[in-house]
Amino acid sequence: MITFTYADNSESVDRTLAGFQDALAANLPALRQIADDFREMVAQQFASEGRAEGTPWPPRRSSRVGAQHAAPLLIRTGALRDSLVGPSAGHIEEMDERLLTLGTRVPYAIFHQLGTRHMPARPIIVLTEARGAKWTEIVRHAMEQKAQVLGTRELGG
Repeated sequence: MITFTYADNSESVDRTLAGFQDALAANLPALRQIADDFREMVAQQFASEGRAEGTPWPPRRSSRVGAQHAAPLLIRTGALRDSLVGPSAGHIEEMDERLLTLGTRVPYAIFHQLGTRHMPARPIIVLTEARGAKWTEIVRHAMEQKAQVLGTRELGG
């Protein structure tokens, strides 16, 4: 959250500062970029069976051989993967100027993400410090560009 505080009794200054704050906080293009990066991260997690974000998924314990084990880990039907990487059944992607919500409605996703007493965790969504820094930089860059358009040359001094 961004908050500007300015000690002045002028209503016009307050309105101007509020408008500036609202303009900086509205980041729909940056949020779209983050959503694209999220979907790519998840796709890489599935393709690498967790290695992409440094969390290799434990192999199957079962020695059964069959069609369901011919597929890569966590891809029996592809429903879970598809629900996280694109517009398909169960996909959650909601955004407005200030909020981004991404996820899946596939009910068994949480069991793979966290594991159970009968199944090891195979984290699909891994938010690393580097990923967080990347997303922060996307928002910072967007805000800096807006500030320049609004007449400011620097953010934060």
